[in-house]
Amino acid sequence: MKYPLLLLFTLQLLALPTAAAETTSAHAPMVVRYYDRGAKDARHAYKFELIGKILETTRAEYGDYSLARFSDEPSAKRQALLISEGKILNLLWASPGTVIARADVITIPVDILKGLLGYRICLINPANFPDSEKQISLNQLQIAQGLNWADNEIYKHNDIYPKQAPTFEALFEMLAAKRFECLPLGADEVMYTWRDQKTKFPFLAVEPNLLIYYDYPIYLHVSKQFPVLAQRVELGLKKLQQSGEFDRLFKQHHAADIALLQLQQRKVFCLKSPYLPEKGQCEKPLDFPQ
Repeated sequence: MKYPLLLLFTLQLLALPTAAAETTSAHAPMVVRYYDRGAKDARHAYKFELIGKILETTRAEYGDYSLARFSDEPSAKRQALLISEGKILNLLWASPGTVIARADVITIPVDILKGLLGYRICLINPANFPDSEKQISLNQLQIAQGLNWADNEIYKHNDIYPKQAPTFEALFEMLAAKRFECLPLGADEVMYTWRDQKTKFPFLAVEPNLLIYYDYPIYLHVSKQFPVLAQRVELGLKKLQQSGEFDRLFKQHHAADIALLQLQQRKVFCLKSPYLPEKGQCEKPLDFPQ
């Protein structure tokens, strides 16, 4: 009988979930798999640097690590599937309520952008942008977003139906062709994107008067197949906050552009998000990030 029992024990070991594999070798580097297309995602430099600091500041507790960047461009639904499986992606950022946040993940409830992503500024083609002084409703404005961006559902929830482009890069081709009037991007990325695309699209401008706002916190999410990684990310964020490094890094990447955007002086259009409880949205004065 010992051979059938040995076979059963072997099969049980093979059937253990991926989470067990995370801790089978105490000396193997922890592999962190996240979405990064290299130069195409340079606007996310702050997030990538933050992830690196989280991992560095927890070396004493969790040891070495290696980064495995995923350079494809899957839809949000595909990303949710991949992080649930944990084989190709095990760390992503997303807003609560979105398809990624609803995946099989452990959420670290710290807004890594301090609300900044919810402050949306229009990139425009001045040749077809209407007089912003006459804007009394966003329904008057032709808006575009990337295909399957979670923001699309926020706009639709407010009876605004954005045009969609299959890739981030295609949005600028559409703007050049005057197929829409406003590409709203987060205050954390709009100035970088303008600088990055200005050479190829000389017409591109940052609209100076309007601000679209919706509550859009961004949390880090870790695959449930990697609970130790989730513990590491949570500890790393806490240590960075306590040391002041979190605030220093945020200001290093964003303070200058926030000042240029003059958020407090803009006409605000507040949208309600279907991802969050209805109560309280668009009722309080905005707490502009510094």
